Amino acid sequence: MKPKVLYHGSNKKIKVLELRQPFFDLKENSMKAVFATKNKEFALAMGLTSQKNSSSFRSRNKILINFVQGQPKMKYVYLHYIKSDKFRNNGDEEYISTKKVKPFKIEKYKVSDLNYLWRKSNKKELKEFLKNRDKWHTPLS
Repeated sequence: MKPKVLYHGSNKKIKVLELRQPFFDLKENSMKAVFATKNKEFALAMGLTSQKNSSSFRSRNKILINFVQGQPKMKYVYLHYIKSDKFRNNGDEEYISTKKVKPFKIEKYKVSDLNYLWRKSNKKELKEFLKNRDKWHTPLS
């Protein structure tokens, strides 16, 4: 059953979410779309990654962003609430829309309150992640 509300995280307040192509090299993410999730924490975690000069990947077994290069330096992350009627499920927690979407509510979060959603990682972990994406899990830090 499709949720009524989805979430999109960003490092800025966005009045209309435009179609974008992610930087990921996964085939299912190679399209231009608005990406959203039914999980608030995952949306906030993704908002932490939206900055220049950083490189990160998501743990597969829990919501945690692993930064290999850089770290969240913005002061705030914005959580955009979106009606799900224009979205289709793209697997797991990810939903996509091929049309622009206007959020009906936007919340502002301090990045300093979201430290539990990310950690500094290393190049060895990134290499292991790229080799075994489906089996990846984040070691306890």
